[in-house]
Amino acid sequence: MAERVKWGVIGAGGIARRRTIKETMMYAQMAEIKALMDIDEKVVKEVGREWGIDRWFTDVEKLLQEDIEAVYIASPNYVHYQQAKASLEAGKHVLCEKPLSLTLEEGKELALIAEEKGLKLGVAFMMRFNVYHKEIKRLIEEGALGQLVAGRAQLTCWYPPLPSAWRQDKEKGGGGALIDMGCHCIDLLEWFFGETIEVAAFLDTITHSYLVEDTSTAILKFRNGAQGIVDNYFNVPDKAAKNILEVYGTKGAVIAHQTIGQDPGGKMWLYQEKGEKSYNAEQEREENAYKEIKLEPLSLYAQEIDAFSQWIRGGEKPVISYEVGLRNSKVIEAIYRAQEEKRVITV
Repeated sequence: MAERVKWGVIGAGGIARRRTIKETMMYAQMAEIKALMDIDEKVVKEVGREWGIDRWFTDVEKLLQEDIEAVYIASPNYVHYQQAKASLEAGKHVLCEKPLSLTLEEGKELALIAEEKGLKLGVAFMMRFNVYHKEIKRLIEEGALGQLVAGRAQLTCWYPPLPSAWRQDKEKGGGGALIDMGCHCIDLLEWFFGETIEVAAFLDTITHSYLVEDTSTAILKFRNGAQGIVDNYFNVPDKAAKNILEVYGTKGAVIAHQTIGQDPGGKMWLYQEKGEKSYNAEQEREENAYKEIKLEPLSLYAQEIDAFSQWIRGGEKPVISYEVGLRNSKVIEAIYRAQEEKRVITV
């Protein structure tokens, strides 16, 4: 086995503390976390003690002086660009939480720096590593669903006004439910269906008092002619949300619940047409036509860190390289523009 990649973490609280650091330390085969940084000294010290990481800092520049090869950035959106740029300029490979930056142009600048320096740059769309999503991708590639015609991806939660919540500040988060949760949904649908060529959207703030959208529905048209729906809400109770994923084709379909999210599992059902189809005026439905597919869950975060680490060691380019991040930013910007201009926008 290749030598483990030495990682530093920028933004040791939040998702890094809940998931990435924990799951990397427990399950990763190709990575070791050597240093931590967070502006909250109490938090970074606690995380360091919890996982036996004795190199911790409250300053990015000090972290970048450490003997590390790669940096995982999990700080608020509005500092992604400057922290990723500083890390690349310091000669570190970078895996950044979504979005890579608040604008597509800044993301392109980061990509150019990475290419010029021969460094790896990626965006942490960890949901591509869910075992059910990988199975859907396999079914599609094998033609098991036939011609893809429609998809839906939903991610919702209850997110009321909170003091100093940067996700509720457009200048700091870039938007609301769409950019925060819809980005994952768009990424999954594009992974399955291919590039989006047109978008339309309804984005509103109807429940909460902040200025970003708490209600978002986007419609996507893919290059292959298929259509998709992405729905994201900050005003649905957590326990009410199914986080539904649907993929429909001419030979079958997949429906999944709770696979979209931070957890590694979920449930998935598959229907495959048997034999030739003919028109049925009765449009009969079978209650048990779908078969449940059961797979063993695997850590999303350890998988993505390992995949990126293998890339650094000369392995295969992972499905989370910077191109998907730039692509995602392009679609997100088009959706916000579609809402603002009240029309269909070409991506």
